[in-house]
Amino acid sequence: MYLIDILAISLRTMAFAIALFGALSVLGDRRQRRVGWGLALFLGVAAFDNFAELVGLWGRYPRVVWIGGMELPVTFAYGPAIYLYVLTVTGKALSARRILLCIGAPQGIALMLLGGFLTLPRQMLFDILTNAPIADSDQALLAGALISTTQLTFLVLTFGFLVACWLALDENLRRLSKLLSSIEDRTLAWLRGVMILIVFAWGWAALQGVLEQVMLEDGWLDAVDAVITLTWVSLLAYFGIRQRPVLLAADVAALPGPEIEAVGKYARSALDVDRMRKLGDRMQQLMRNQSLHRDPALSLRGLAERVGASPNYISQTLNEHLGVSFFDFVNGFRVADAEALLRDTNLSVTDIALEVGFNSRSTFNVAVRKHRGLSPTEMRNG
Repeated sequence: MYLIDILAISLRTMAFAIALFGALSVLGDRRQRRVGWGLALFLGVAAFDNFAELVGLWGRYPRVVWIGGMELPVTFAYGPAIYLYVLTVTGKALSARRILLCIGAPQGIALMLLGGFLTLPRQMLFDILTNAPIADSDQALLAGALISTTQLTFLVLTFGFLVACWLALDENLRRLSKLLSSIEDRTLAWLRGVMILIVFAWGWAALQGVLEQVMLEDGWLDAVDAVITLTWVSLLAYFGIRQRPVLLAADVAALPGPEIEAVGKYARSALDVDRMRKLGDRMQQLMRNQSLHRDPALSLRGLAERVGASPNYISQTLNEHLGVSFFDFVNGFRVADAEALLRDTNLSVTDIALEVGFNSRSTFNVAVRKHRGLSPTEMRNG
């Protein structure tokens, strides 16, 4: 065994251990398990996938060929698992039917593909699992077609689920902007980065299969694949274990109901134009007089309680009368407050950002740029 092979095995072992630890950590915490079971499933699939790769690297497939057979349907659970995790962690209620459909449909496709492989001669299956050359040209052609079809199907299905995840994260941002004034720790931006890395990893895995056919493989391809896998598994486990639900039950309850989200969404509302104008004036007066924006945890429900109106009425007034989201409404007052402090005091930019209600300087910079078209430094010197 060469040094490069030892490196690949070591990296795969680390990825397996981290994925297994992450899955068990999520399942072992009752609060995390409620919203993170999809993450636990994803990490469990990753643990099995890395274990199967280790079996191949150690050359043990002839003794445990069933692991190679299980790998196909198990890995087809990657896409559904990450999608279901995104939905649960962002506060979406999932029916049993939807869960079964998300998991069952890809599994049905995987089992059909597996059935195609099981019709092949036993020796041919060993050759496929061990990347050994197939002597018979017709059999080699058939094996290549099955492998290519399986890889393409996996990539298309998984990429489709990742696109659905991306759209769900976009929707999460829109929901957060309706409810909260500080959202930087709830946007799941880390998950977008991990998803991009996963797409790259699986693209590399597909390319690796092609490279192994056209060039001498001395182990470095497996080592590169192991490095990429270890990276995304580590990031997903680290951030996933730390992630808490994006929306609490009280936040979700403040969202407009389905009938309000429909076309003509406020058609049934009893709030007329005159009441909206008065409500808008009261909201702005309270924000100015009581500096409500300086509370980083200010929410739509919290503002509604201060104003003495329902969250739906506050939301309708913001959208139809003031033409802004709750997030932008509050940040507008924060930026105006910060502008005065920047020009009238010698406080640092970071201190001012925290003083007016932002949780970090980076989010403050983005808000100032959005509302004033300037950086905080330019605003201070302007």
